[in-house]
Amino acid sequence: MTPEQTILLDGLEMMGQIFWGPSLEACTEMVRETYLDRLQYLKSILLDRSLDSLDQIVSMIKSFPDGDSLYQHLEKCYVRLFITAKGGIVAPLYESCYEFEGAPLMGRAATEMKERFEAQGLSVADNIREPPDHISIELEYLYLLLDKGWDEQDDALVAEGSTFAKEIMLQWVAKLHERLASETQCLFYPLMVSILEDILLTIGES
Repeated sequence: MTPEQTILLDGLEMMGQIFWGPSLEACTEMVRETYLDRLQYLKSILLDRSLDSLDQIVSMIKSFPDGDSLYQHLEKCYVRLFITAKGGIVAPLYESCYEFEGAPLMGRAATEMKERFEAQGLSVADNIREPPDHISIELEYLYLLLDKGWDEQDDALVAEGSTFAKEIMLQWVAKLHERLASETQCLFYPLMVSILEDILLTIGES
């Protein structure tokens, strides 16, 4: 596996964790230098447009004295943006919600994701109570395809991952990013989506 492939997989793993929502354990890890170094490594695979986004994220994380204060901040932001808010949430984390204006949960995208998992002999863990088109589940699917494809030099799996990143995930993640464009109170998640777009674009063109 090449250094770029290793960094891409690490980026997918970090993004999957981030969009599951913050936890005290994860935020405590995020304020450590080892995690900040992992973020910095992403610079080698990002487009110029996202380098500033990454620097902003690193600076923001460093502004918190400990994991608990970072957790308290991100928890409020995550709930307001993605879970519940007066007047409705800004940006759902499910592909189905971007199929058309006002699209509900568990649409065609959820069915197709379930079929993709089954086609690869995979299944969503029993303790996961989210629809299969949740962004973090899709990222895990992409990670599994590429990890095995690159490790075993399986061109079919790599091609499946590349196509999924470019033709499926990138399309609706771009719409997610658009919905977050007006967010000013908490830039962490809009900036992370910007970086995720670049990761998906790099994978899609590989």
